[in-house]
Amino acid sequence: MLASLIIIGVIALVTVATLQLANISKQQAAKDARSLSQVACVEAARQYVLSRLRLFGAPATSITLDQAIVVGTGSTGFLSGRSPQKQMRTGHVTEKGINDPPKITSVVPIRAGLVGGAKAGERSNVVGTGVGLGGSTYRAVVACTDPQAGDMELEMTFQFGQ
Repeated sequence: MLASLIIIGVIALVTVATLQLANISKQQAAKDARSLSQVACVEAARQYVLSRLRLFGAPATSITLDQAIVVGTGSTGFLSGRSPQKQMRTGHVTEKGINDPPKITSVVPIRAGLVGGAKAGERSNVVGTGVGLGGSTYRAVVACTDPQAGDMELEMTFQFGQ
């Protein structure tokens, strides 16, 4: 009788440990999925800013982004009758505890001397026709805010024009 109680106790401990490990694994997978979602969001915002450069007659400094994206994941928004939203925008993320809305900034020009020169044949973050790639250097910050995944931002520099 005592041996069977010990065996049942050991099996119960192994079962509890297995369930805790599965719960930790599930939480980590959800965290990784939210992180990948934020990376994709800021990459989409970066691609949007770079795609706006191709508009004819629009100066690079007039580009702004402030777009809400309804996402169909998570259960928080569905219980309240609203779908959860991500917010893509140009500008930095807001600090915790500050209720002011973020300032939507645009692409800003920077002095060419602040950007290191590329080696011969390198063409990274150069947007233009490919001929006479002198151009002006600009800085842009894009951010993505998600109520569940948090905030992520990306700062980039690029050359545009001839």
